[in-house]
Amino acid sequence: MRWRLIIVGIVLFGTTLSAGDEKKYESKAGRYKVTFPGAPEISSKKVDDGELNIASVGQGGGGFLVIYTDLSSDKLKESKPKELLISGEKGLIESFKAKITSSKDIEFGKQKFPARQLEATAFIPDEAININLRMTMILADNRLYQVFVFGPKDLPKGKEADTFFESFEITK
Repeated sequence: MRWRLIIVGIVLFGTTLSAGDEKKYESKAGRYKVTFPGAPEISSKKVDDGELNIASVGQGGGGFLVIYTDLSSDKLKESKPKELLISGEKGLIESFKAKITSSKDIEFGKQKFPARQLEATAFIPDEAININLRMTMILADNRLYQVFVFGPKDLPKGKEADTFFESFEITK
């Protein structure tokens, strides 16, 4: 449900978010850096099991997002990292009736954090639109990062999306 709210919110308000020169954005609280295709809007949302911290830029009928949340030690004890990442993928499928077109486990960065890359298509019934989605989920200690681009067919696979994903780095 939280995925759906976030993506629908970005789709609805994406045209009002600022877009400008690409610049490396650094979140000291989030402990990451990334090159957005404009100045990101920063927000947070309380959810059942914590808080989602969101940096987003709307563009071309879609958006570029980094979301992070800190997982409780109980949640980390309950599941192995791979299981947590698969659970995130299943949540995407359930929330959006998404169809996964590609999914694979990877190791992220020099630290080799467990991660999962995926691509999917989904239909947003409230807006009667189809979206394409490209995402990397990374579990860095107790923090779950969700880095993704969604929008019309070409946006998640375009050069700006490549730059966005390649520029993402976790800092200390």
